[in-house]
Amino acid sequence: MKAKAVLFLLTQNPALADGVIAHFEKTLGPVALRGDWHLFEKTYYEEELGPDLKRCVVGFKNPFQPWHLAELKRECIKIESGLPRPLRGLAMTTGRKINIDPGYVDLFKVVLASGKGGGQKICIAENIHAHTLLRYEKGGWIPFEWTFPDFKADTYHGDLLKIRRSLKESVHEKRRGC
Repeated sequence: MKAKAVLFLLTQNPALADGVIAHFEKTLGPVALRGDWHLFEKTYYEEELGPDLKRCVVGFKNPFQPWHLAELKRECIKIESGLPRPLRGLAMTTGRKINIDPGYVDLFKVVLASGKGGGQKICIAENIHAHTLLRYEKGGWIPFEWTFPDFKADTYHGDLLKIRRSLKESVHEKRRGC
């Protein structure tokens, strides 16, 4: 099954996104869509990341194989904690400055990786779970009862539809032999 990789970035400093995106372009390919930043209100992330948080979605152009989601989540954890090597433009000194939620969009759903378990989540690797947030039906995204409020509120639905459309076009091109 083909999909497109997405990253949801959460931070009080959107300038940090550039270094994160540049890092992931090396493995996921070029960015196809960089969504607008949206206010992310009243969340437990404020204790760690600070107030006035904003979140955006970044979609990548190249096809993504969903079974690589656990590897992608592990890489995000390394970047968040500042482990591998300093990324240009990222000054991570104490604690996380950005939360990176990786996932994918396929023709039927939006899935994010999570380090937290839950009744609706499926374990895909040690300490990594897949969390289906939205399903595609009749031209739009439909949330589940467990879907996060900003996804229920269709904050990212337009961007996710663009990513899905891009995937659908690439699938059709491949079938035509282009």
